[in-house]
Amino acid sequence: MKSSRPHPRLIWILTACWLLPLLGLVLSPFPTVHSADVTMADAAHQEFARRLALFSINVYSKLSAHKPGENIVFSPFSIQTCAAMARLGAEMETATQLDQGLGLATSDPEQIAQSFHQVLAAYQDSQILRIANKIFVMEGYQLRQEFDQLLSKQFLSAAQSVDFAKNVQAAATINNWVEQRTNHLIKDLVSADVLNSDSRLVLVNAIHFKGTWQHQFSKHLTRPDTFHLDGERTVQVPMMSIKKRLRYADLTALDAKALELPYKDSDLSMLIVLPNTKTGLPALEEKLRLTPLSQITQALHETMVALKLPRFKAEFQVELTEVFQELGMSRMFTDQAQFGKMLQSPEPLKVSAVIHKAFIEVNEEGTEAAAATGMAITLFSMPMSMPDPIRFYVDHPFNFYILNKDSAALFAGGIKKI
Repeated sequence: MKSSRPHPRLIWILTACWLLPLLGLVLSPFPTVHSADVTMADAAHQEFARRLALFSINVYSKLSAHKPGENIVFSPFSIQTCAAMARLGAEMETATQLDQGLGLATSDPEQIAQSFHQVLAAYQDSQILRIANKIFVMEGYQLRQEFDQLLSKQFLSAAQSVDFAKNVQAAATINNWVEQRTNHLIKDLVSADVLNSDSRLVLVNAIHFKGTWQHQFSKHLTRPDTFHLDGERTVQVPMMSIKKRLRYADLTALDAKALELPYKDSDLSMLIVLPNTKTGLPALEEKLRLTPLSQITQALHETMVALKLPRFKAEFQVELTEVFQELGMSRMFTDQAQFGKMLQSPEPLKVSAVIHKAFIEVNEEGTEAAAATGMAITLFSMPMSMPDPIRFYVDHPFNFYILNKDSAALFAGGIKKI
């Protein structure tokens, strides 16, 4: 006897990110505001950055456990943004789990949307850092007005109708959109076989960054050098060199040191956190879980540094369902998911996958990075100057972050092999 329960319908969450070698970021001037407003806005930005950094650390620890020994590259901002879009359509326990798992500062949908809008709007006209959101909706279905307005106004996300039953064409439409917005670095984000007639929504965030170092490395100084994979194994890598006044910190409590490499014409920079020992990355990462990124950036001071940094490139792809579940966001993947604020039609929806793909390349000119995250939804059954420069030789595994002036982590990762 056939069950009378409705057939599952799916939501997909897709995120993609990339980092590239050239960056020049100019923010639009803001209107004149009172000092009290500035203080409140700064506090809000810093709180957003603090919570994003915590989310980044939580996700990184899970990814590192799932993929030991692998390079990890991801965009915590992309993942959090895409999942936050889904949160706007969630209710009850599903919404509560997303608020807690994503580390959101509020449970009010309009305030959630506004907190992301402040970051998205700041880079809206940038030719260097590009962030784009999109929601693909099954043909014949309409978004609820409140959900649609929050996405379009605050997340700057337009909706587009797609026939998911024609899965090959639908996947091509989504993947082409992502590829165009990631300088062709993120390809084939979503596979056609995850889309079908039960798919109702695909939420996508794509972020692309191409930054030029404020202090570029001279290519003729790049030499083959040793990179220690661990206590025994080594590889020869192209090692870039430079001697400049840079912001540096000796992080005694972390048994590590940090260095900030600013990007030209921008409020963005790369923060490198390097353990003091060749095999110290796991212990460092454990300590970083309890150390706010802002605490590290506030410890940075300008000094002369002799830097050696390997040229590297890394790609990373992961399906994040298990990570989300481990972070307490499990209901969204079950038939008990509550996404009643998404569609006008009263269909039961659940998230079928959260896919994230990222790429980074660091060279003499700068950094290029990209990432994308996507979520699909389905219908369900119910761092003092010194006489000599400080040596900062990145010749063993390290962590990196690309941060803005508020220490918000747009990209993050751990490089263990080159």
